Amino acid sequence: MCSQARQIVHLFLSPARRPTFGFTSISHVRRQKRQFSMASGDKLHEICVVGFGAIGAIYGLALDRSRKTRVTAVCRSNYEVLKKNGLDYNSVTLGVEKGWRPHRFLKSCEDAADRKYDSIVCCFKTLADIQTTPEVLGSLIDKSNTFILLQNGVGIEQDLRNAVPNATIISGCAWIDATAVDGGKRVDHFSLEKLTLGIHRREPKETQKEEQAALDLFVNLLRSGGANPDPREDINVERWRKVLWSVDLKFYAPFSLQCSDCRSNTIVCLVIRLNASHSTLCTLARAPVREFFTNKALPYTEVAIRGLMHEVLRVARAAGVTPDQLPDTAIDETYAVSYKAYAEDPTGERVPSAFRPSMLVDLDLGRPMEVEAIVGGVIRKARECGVQTPQLDLVYASLKVIQAGIIAAKAK
Repeated sequence: MCSQARQIVHLFLSPARRPTFGFTSISHVRRQKRQFSMASGDKLHEICVVGFGAIGAIYGLALDRSRKTRVTAVCRSNYEVLKKNGLDYNSVTLGVEKGWRPHRFLKSCEDAADRKYDSIVCCFKTLADIQTTPEVLGSLIDKSNTFILLQNGVGIEQDLRNAVPNATIISGCAWIDATAVDGGKRVDHFSLEKLTLGIHRREPKETQKEEQAALDLFVNLLRSGGANPDPREDINVERWRKVLWSVDLKFYAPFSLQCSDCRSNTIVCLVIRLNASHSTLCTLARAPVREFFTNKALPYTEVAIRGLMHEVLRVARAAGVTPDQLPDTAIDETYAVSYKAYAEDPTGERVPSAFRPSMLVDLDLGRPMEVEAIVGGVIRKARECGVQTPQLDLVYASLKVIQAGIIAAKAK
């Protein structure tokens, strides 16, 4: 991390939330583990992490660092990497780790479905138009009654709720600058790490104590392992905030942020990736964010970006998100910070970031995109609430056509 970004971190974070920039050696961790012995009667919590990209790997390591868990990882694409090398980490919060492996790592959910788990943590991309969360989990869905969704989108819990009506469902929005590099052998984490978490409540209300206990346990495990979970009363508000990408400037410093679906790593003044506006428009134009903020483009791109944000906010209002929870000024504030990061610098001292949103990166690589999570969920809620969204409808239809082509190409 550059010295300027480090100064900004210290400026914007309170002392209690400032990350430690010194790295912890693996020998130190092992020494701590040798000195630690489980008290008689204490329980190791069995946790299964499905999807072991950067987000799954970061939080899998944090859970392991708590020394109160046994982590089973389902590595659907990087199993051979873990088997041969383990994972290396270079993290601003978790330190340096070489060759780490979870307690168990397996190729598939079916392989992991050989025991019960206290919780199953889902860190894979939400691709409901290809495979729903219950379909991804398969027989593993019967091995726990607590599911934690570290994924994108609004309404992402509904498929799981329909499949397991009595389950405790927790979800989280990860704000983190982390990416897997070197063929998945190393996880680099350069700046902030924050995980907002909350419960998708079910009826009857008598279950709330059980749900709260599950959330409290997960939060405590992550904190014990060095992560920064942030429990919230209403996780649905946080999901709308993420769709709009209205950054809480009281916490987030103006430098690189990466969401859980991001596959790139860019240190910039602030990576503002409004999932339903910037990400989708960049994908349709096949252009990085900065192309929307050139002096020539701004006369027609600003109205499009703001229009999409206003539609998202109208849907959020109809869904019950109040101005106190997500203020009307969020659009102007977010656009202003985004402009600062990506617009042309008349002095020529700053080069706008060439950041490409994850949806565009997926398109570049011929991978299915999170169309349903990022746009589809908003569209469905709009229909449910009777809100007209003509601009989002156009974006959604266009992306669905592109998505169909990607799926067809992969099926050949």
